[in-house]
Order: sequence, then C-alpha cells, then structure tokens
Amino acid sequence: MSADAKRNLIVEAARKRFAHFGVAKTTMNEIADDLSYSKASLYYYFPDKLNLYAAVLEKIIMESEINSDAFLQSKTVEAAVNQYIDIRFEFFNKNYNILEYLPSVNTTSKELAHIFNQVRNRQIALISGILEKGVKEKTLQIEDIKKTTSLFLDCLKGLHLKALSENNSFFPDKKVFTALWKREKEFAEIFLRGLKC
Repeated sequence: MSADAKRNLIVEAARKRFAHFGVAKTTMNEIADDLSYSKASLYYYFPDKLNLYAAVLEKIIMESEINSDAFLQSKTVEAAVNQYIDIRFEFFNKNYNILEYLPSVNTTSKELAHIFNQVRNRQIALISGILEKGVKEKTLQIEDIKKTTSLFLDCLKGLHLKALSENNSFFPDKKVFTALWKREKEFAEIFLRGLKC
C-alpha cells in the first residue's frame, strides 16, 4: 500500500472516530487499533493529534467544496445567499463533533492557519460572485464588492462570537446553532435590502 493510501486510511479512521465520539475523547491508540496499525505507524504520518485533526478538518472542508456555479444559477441574489447560509448550517450540523474541538486548539497554529485562510478565500470568492451577479443584473448597487463582501462575512463571524459570549461556552450547542442560523438569515435579508437599487 502506498504512503498516500495509508495516510488517507488514517485520516478516514480518525474522522469516523472523531465524528462519533468527539475529538477530545479519542486517542491515537484507539485510531491505531481501529486500523490494526501500531501507534508508531500513526506517528510516522502524523507527529501528534493536532496534525491528524488538521488533516481531518481539511478533508471535511474540501469535501464540502461549494460549487459556485450552483449559486450563480439561483434566480435571485437573496436565494443564493440563503442557500449559502443553509449549506454552512448543514456543514456545522453534520460535523459538529469534529468542529466543537476547535476552541481547545490554537487556530493560528501553522497546522490550522492555512486551512482557515483557504476557507476565507473561498468564502470571499463565493460571496463576491453572488454580489457581482446582483450588480450585473442591476438589482444591487455596490461601489466596492470586495469591501462589501468582507463586511458581510465579518458580520456573520460577529454573530457567531456574540452567540458564544451569550452562552458562556467555547462552542455553541446544536440548539444555539439553530438560533444562529435564523439570525444569519435575518441579517442577510437586512444587509441585502440595504444594497438594493
């Protein structure tokens, strides 16, 4: 078996265990046992649990790759933005046990920083494309699409931070995520209404 195939097996086994039991409750020994590998084999590919977690995180994010063409086919800008918010919500729900570990790690570490930069760049490209479509169709009036996109994404992030601070938790439970999803939709409606021609 090639090194890449072995690495992919380890990532997939870790993902399954993380999704079922949570990251904090999963040990490298358990993942090795699931694969009938030695713990040393795991450490050959991943020097620690954070590196393995980063690989799992990258995999679930890449698998959730959003096809921007589907958004641009939406009849209205509002429909496209609502679809984007719905897909984000589904991603959080589906991967909750994996994502809830994020507050316990340093997200600016080199293992994770590049992943978050990729995500942010994809989000900027997607929202910019949606807003550009609205400008071309003359339904939206925007002077600086890049600046408006950043403002929109920063406001969504602000809603997340507010939800965290209100619930005195490092990561919101699923009930809070549902409430947050509704707030994001309300915010998007108000935001887009302000950009209407």
